[in-house]
Amino acid sequence: MKHLQRVHGLVRHAVGRRKPVPHGPAFRLTALVTGLAVATTTLAVTAPAASAAGKSPPHRPASAAKTTLARAAALMTFRRPASAARASDQAFRTSGRQRTRARPPLMPALTGPSPGPRVTTTAPPDVPPQNNTSQDGKPAEATTSGTVEPGTLPEGIPESRRVDHRFAEVVLRANGIRRRSTGGCSDRMIRTCTSFEQIRWGTIKGLVRFARSSGCDIVVTGGTERGHAGGPYSHWNGYKADISPNRCVDDAVERHPFAGVRGDGARLYRSPDGALFARESDHWDITFR
Repeated sequence: MKHLQRVHGLVRHAVGRRKPVPHGPAFRLTALVTGLAVATTTLAVTAPAASAAGKSPPHRPASAAKTTLARAAALMTFRRPASAARASDQAFRTSGRQRTRARPPLMPALTGPSPGPRVTTTAPPDVPPQNNTSQDGKPAEATTSGTVEPGTLPEGIPESRRVDHRFAEVVLRANGIRRRSTGGCSDRMIRTCTSFEQIRWGTIKGLVRFARSSGCDIVVTGGTERGHAGGPYSHWNGYKADISPNRCVDDAVERHPFAGVRGDGARLYRSPDGALFARESDHWDITFR
C-alpha cells in the first residue's frame, strides 16, 4: 500500500498536478505503475496461502498411531450393536417377568390332614342316632343264625339287641304273628313297606307275650321303616310296632289300666309288663321299653 502511495506521488510530481491525457506518455506511465502495484499486492497476498497449502502435514510417530487404533478398537468392542442391545434388554425383561411369576407367596400354604369322608346315616333327620350297644356291654349286632321251633322264643338274647328282618319275621311266624305291608315290601327306607330291620329283641318278645296272653290273631302293620314320628323311643330306633285293631285285640288292650290321653288325642293303656298301647285311627301303636 505504501508503494502505491509513493507511485501516485511521483506521478503527480511528474505531471505537475495536471490532468493526464488518456493518450499521453504520463497516462501510460501511471497505468504501468498501477498495474505493477496491483500485481505486487496480489503476489504478496496469495504467496502465504500457497506456501501454507504446499506444506506437508506433520509426521506423527508410529506409536501414536498404534495407540489411536487400539483406543478405537476398544471403543468398538465396548459398544454393543443396537440389535444385540435390544435382544439383551428383551431377555432381561422376560427373565424379570419369569422371576416375578415364580416369586413364592408371602404366606406359606397351610397344609394339614385332609378332611375325612362325611359320616352319613340312614336315619330320618328328626331321629337322633342311638347307641347300638346291648345292656351286657357287647355290640348290638343282628342275630340271624339258628332255627326257631313253633311257639318258642330263642334264649340268651338281650332285649336291647338289634336283629335283622329275616330273623324277626321267622320268630314272629313261629308264634302265629303275621306281617302286612301296603307296599308289599320290607325295605326300611320306603314308607309303604313294613320292616323289622334293626328292631329290638325286646319288641319282638313283647309282641309274642301279648299274642300269647290275649289269644288274638296279631297282624303287624308297622315296624322300623321310615314315615313314623321321631324321638328316642321311636319306630326307627326299634322300640315300637303297630298292629291292626279287631274286636279281640281291642278288648285285650282295654282290659289294661287306662293311662290317660296322648297329646294327639290317642287313648293310652299300660300292660303289667310295661308296654304302652295308644289307640290311633287305624291301628294300635305299642311302645316296648
